[in-house]
Amino acid sequence: MIRLIKINIITNKKGNKRNSELVEYIGKCIVLYERNGCSHQLWHIHNVTERSLKFAKNYPMNKEMVYMIASFHDFGCFVSRKNHEEISAHLMEQDSFIQKYFKKNEIKVMAEAIIDHRGSLEYEPRSIYGRIISSADRLVTIEEIMRSTHSRNLEFFSGMNWDEMVRESYQYIKKKYGKDGCAKSYIPNPDFEQFLKEVQVYLDDYELFSKKLKEVDNFLRKKYHVDRKKLYKY
Repeated sequence: MIRLIKINIITNKKGNKRNSELVEYIGKCIVLYERNGCSHQLWHIHNVTERSLKFAKNYPMNKEMVYMIASFHDFGCFVSRKNHEEISAHLMEQDSFIQKYFKKNEIKVMAEAIIDHRGSLEYEPRSIYGRIISSADRLVTIEEIMRSTHSRNLEFFSGMNWDEMVRESYQYIKKKYGKDGCAKSYIPNPDFEQFLKEVQVYLDDYELFSKKLKEVDNFLRKKYHVDRKKLYKY
């Protein structure tokens, strides 16, 4: 059974109780995340949604839009990981339920936010909604970042041997989360700041990094019951 996030801060159009229709619809949609590779399945969407709503409490914004953006932000990964943000935004814009539930200008803002969530973005997100989802999408534990990175590499570089895989994962994480890395949080995010300190410990010790990645590799193979080369086959 899919665990639906309990969201008390989402309200319906009249400002009463949270809109059960919206939450029920998203609950039906997010099961499709099982089509994605193991780094962008339900565990990731739940984490990002919870962080997004936590951040949004501090801003006067539409919490239903925040919820929808978080729910759809990686929806297109099963089609293509490389430009999944554009695919996800397009799928959200074309959804008939969303077209009926939200106004056109709201849908436009949500689409832009989904496109702007990518960590390698060369410009700052265009709205507070984009800054929220981008910041919430930053991983905040060693397990999260290694699981995501290793899964990515299994998809793109399945022919690598173990030593090459470790080196590729190390360079990717260093480029993104090391000193002067490109990943950033656009709003105050103490968990992310603490994570940057913790990940540096692994980046400073290659042997420790390799050992931790092996633990993640064993977890993924056990979790998905497939060999390494099939782990990311769509």
